[in-house]
Formats: sequence, structure tokens, C-alpha cells
Amino acid sequence: MLIYMYIHYLCAKNKLNMVYEKKMPVDLDCPLRLTMSLIESKWKSCILDELRSGEAKRPSEIHKSLPEAAPRVLDIQLKEMIEDGLVDKTIYPELPPRSEYRITDLGKSLLPIIDSMLQWGEEHFDIFERKYGASEKQSL
Repeated sequence: MLIYMYIHYLCAKNKLNMVYEKKMPVDLDCPLRLTMSLIESKWKSCILDELRSGEAKRPSEIHKSLPEAAPRVLDIQLKEMIEDGLVDKTIYPELPPRSEYRITDLGKSLLPIIDSMLQWGEEHFDIFERKYGASEKQSL
């Protein structure tokens, strides 16, 4: 019984210490892949777009602006964006603790790419309409 409890303890400990690692290393010889590695996830471009004004936003504000995204996923992606230098996080020493996110100059340098993606999506909206059906805006 003691051995079983020890094995269970080790398994639980390893699960808590597990960190997500990307399966494929980043290709340092390809500028396109390097750029994509910063904004490749589903919500990073949307987060940058939400922070584009330069005003700091609290996590709850970001979550409310992207209701389709799970808060945990947004938190993970915000953490990655901080590590990549795209976003700054300020934690205020008060009770209850308060934090805010703000886009950095490096994050702002990606906005023209996001703007191009937005424009392309608008210009080719019919492709998505055929693929996914009529949007809620048009069906209301």
C-alpha cells in the first residue's frame, strides 16, 4: 500500500510540473516561420488587436472582448506573449491584486500584418460565407 501511495504521489507531482513544449523546433532560417511563431495560435492576433490602442487592459476586459476563448487559453497565450516581448504585464501591489496588460513596441510592429490579414478577410469574405454559411450579422 505504501508503494502504491508513493507511485501516486510521484505521478501527481510530475503532472503538476509538466510544461507544454512545442513538438517542432522553430526554424531560425525562415523569417516567415519566425514571425508566425509569435502569432500562430488562435487568439494571439486577436489579443494584439484588442490591445492596439495602447491603453492597459485588465484580464477580465480581454476575456470579455473574446468570449469564444476559454479564459485559461487566453491566460496561457498572454503569458507566452509576455515571454516573447509582445505584451507587458503590470501587477499592482494592492489587495485584491490587480494586473493589466499593454502592447509593447514589438507587439505594435506586428499590427500592420494583422491589419493586412483583416483587410484580406474583408475582401474575401465570400469565401468564408461559402465555407461556413451566412454570418450571424446577416441572418439577424
